[in-house]
Amino acid sequence: MKKSTTDHNLRNHRRRPNPAYGSLFVRLVRLNCLAMLLFGIFPNMAKFSFTDAAETVSATMASPQLTLILPRGVQRGGEHTLQFRGARLATAEEVFLYDADADIEIISVTPVDANRVDVVLRVGSTCRLGEHVAQLRTRDGISDFRSFYVGALPEIEEVEPTSAFDQAQEIELGVTINGVVQNEDIDYFRFQGKQGQRVSIEAEAIRLGFMFDPAISLLDENRFELAVSDDTPLTQQDSWISAILPRDGDYWVAVREAAFQGNGNCRYRLHVGTFGRPAVVFPAGGKPGETVQLKFAERLVGTEDEVTWIEREIELPQQTGFRGGLLFEDEMGIAPSPVPFQLNNLDNFFEPENNQTFPDSPLVDLSAYQPEYPGQEVGIAINGIISEERQNDYFRFTAKQNQVFHVRCLARTVGSGLDPVLNIFDAEKKSIVGNDDSGGPDSYIRFQVPADGDYFFRVRDHLGRGRSDFIYRLEVVAATPQLQFGIARNDRYSQDRQTLVVPQGSRFAVLIDAIRAEFGGELMLVEDDLPAGLKIQAVPMAANLNRMPVVIEAAADAPIGGQLIDLKMKHVDANANISGSFRNLADFALGPPNNRLYYGCEVDKLAVAVVEPLPFRLEMVQPQAPLVQLGSMNVKVIAHRDEGFDKPITVYFPFLSPGVGTTVKQTIPADKSEIFYPINANDKAQLGTWPMYVIGSADIGGAAWASTQLASLAVEEPFLKIEFERVNVEQGQATRFYGKIEHLRDFAGDATAEIVGVPPKIELQKSQTFTQETGELIFEVQTTAESPVGKHAPFCQVTLIQNGEPVTFRAGNIPFQVVKPLPKTDEISDPE
Repeated sequence: MKKSTTDHNLRNHRRRPNPAYGSLFVRLVRLNCLAMLLFGIFPNMAKFSFTDAAETVSATMASPQLTLILPRGVQRGGEHTLQFRGARLATAEEVFLYDADADIEIISVTPVDANRVDVVLRVGSTCRLGEHVAQLRTRDGISDFRSFYVGALPEIEEVEPTSAFDQAQEIELGVTINGVVQNEDIDYFRFQGKQGQRVSIEAEAIRLGFMFDPAISLLDENRFELAVSDDTPLTQQDSWISAILPRDGDYWVAVREAAFQGNGNCRYRLHVGTFGRPAVVFPAGGKPGETVQLKFAERLVGTEDEVTWIEREIELPQQTGFRGGLLFEDEMGIAPSPVPFQLNNLDNFFEPENNQTFPDSPLVDLSAYQPEYPGQEVGIAINGIISEERQNDYFRFTAKQNQVFHVRCLARTVGSGLDPVLNIFDAEKKSIVGNDDSGGPDSYIRFQVPADGDYFFRVRDHLGRGRSDFIYRLEVVAATPQLQFGIARNDRYSQDRQTLVVPQGSRFAVLIDAIRAEFGGELMLVEDDLPAGLKIQAVPMAANLNRMPVVIEAAADAPIGGQLIDLKMKHVDANANISGSFRNLADFALGPPNNRLYYGCEVDKLAVAVVEPLPFRLEMVQPQAPLVQLGSMNVKVIAHRDEGFDKPITVYFPFLSPGVGTTVKQTIPADKSEIFYPINANDKAQLGTWPMYVIGSADIGGAAWASTQLASLAVEEPFLKIEFERVNVEQGQATRFYGKIEHLRDFAGDATAEIVGVPPKIELQKSQTFTQETGELIFEVQTTAESPVGKHAPFCQVTLIQNGEPVTFRAGNIPFQVVKPLPKTDEISDPE
């Protein structure tokens, strides 16, 4: 048996997170996208210059955008030039690579023009195969992140014409072809093969980051399809084939868009060779550092038994948190993409024989699995195969009352074609709970044990199917506190402001979203490795919120540059010992229905940069008085403009404490330097001192962003409330509004009470002053014959002074009705 090392066989491959079993943050992002988060975090910055005070600012660029990296892949073990294409890239200086251990060295970064940067890099012979994520840093900001691929085979280009069978491009086995499928196009490639030879073909298409659903086929000289592939559980919308050739001779590979709707963005990398292409591995998980015996299932077209199991002894890596896969390798080559594999600390179990009925004895005692500290991964993994039609697999276990487990049946997550259904039964074989799909084809149950005793798991296929490679991995993990966080999405379909870009001498603001699992309490950021000249203003995230604002400030002399940082978050109580790491998700390929996510990429570091100063800076004047429940105030925002800068500035108020509202967007006109932001609180506004800020942008050759400092808003109870008597009055009559004051807390000086919302044609004293000692208010009211009849809703608004600033709030409602006069007696006719 061949022993494989981790250098070639086990690689951390970035894949689109499965919607059911992605990270906590991925699940949070999907929920946030449904509700569309308000304006978030990271602004795109601008570079500017101006000649004298009489001239307007002449901007160069802002918000660099990266849309494509070409070629889409390179062979490891050599020097390559990549074209980074997009917009506003002329001042590019640096490439951020998110895999620091990838054995890739950046040699040079050369802007060609505003839309292209040539990057020369050296890819080492030990570089991890698969997807690599990169960003460009310019002097004006940080681009979107995009990806390119590193492969093991020599790279060649499609050479047109290839759109006819007899125009097929001749290739050798063991190459990666870079091509494009246009509308109604089919690309053909021809190679020579031998009888009994294994040939594998794999298309990377949607994984390249654009909405392209490829279909591939293997044909003989008579155009007979020996094998076809469209979507697969392993590669999702992408395709692959492994076949045994029936005879010596020429063979053709055809590539097309599945619905013949190709275009210039339908790029692909087609791997054609003799490498093995397993569909799944069994078991589909193991512990870090262990040497394990694994079986790879390869589905070979042209064999009596389509599934061939290949055994390998694998030494697993030491690190936990691995969410990649196994790259299969044999003497014929290495697979271009991995088979999914779970690397975790769970104890591995295998399904026993004859487990198709309720077993008599427990497989495992789950009561022994108790986490000793937050975040500890404790539990079991049961590995099985649904190989027969209508097969049900049962497992008995023992557990104690109130234990909580996350029970996941992984199948599609690990490349299996099984559509698992999970059920839990009690000792009497009565169903307790079940789940089919949980955000995807796989199943999940959060199970709180109702009583001490035995229970049963059952696993089956949704349609009752069975196949020899329908593997599954049933993971039962004891619930323990977990935390992940990331940047609030500003746009569901883009990476808008998902980096941290701060102009010299100015500020930028972000919204951080967090998801807590199995715990509560306040959270705080840990920012140990910020670039020089930067500092963060933040307050702890409230226990009842999953969002916090963060403002980052750059000194005027902060060096222009940037880096990727490991941002952390932790519980404010050090004794809780709970911390979490940063995650950010980009949606690369969106399609029908309703812009569904087909492929994306997740990163675990935050890109931060200091850029050149902007011609404006924003300041929020700190309120000295509180906002009280049922109250309102105007918050002053000042734009400090450089001489000659007269562009309008659009400002946003992204973060509001519970129960506080405002107009989200306003504009500071080109000829103004300040506005007032009206904010109000409802009667249930949460009390406390809350952070607030305003972020704004101006068009400086693109959107350039800056924020105010992190100010604070005190939300307090009202100082008083007034109970008004009900008033009914006939048109033309006089009455009064009588209110009894209930003082809730002390205030100094005079307060003003004003009646608001009185209908027309009614005269009254609309305001009067009173003090802390006043117990009642009386407003004289005079109606006329033209006063509108009906129920009206005036209210009393009180304004008093605190710390030299007004506090305005609604103190009481006035039940007020105007009615028509009753007919006079002599106007009533005698019924006789």
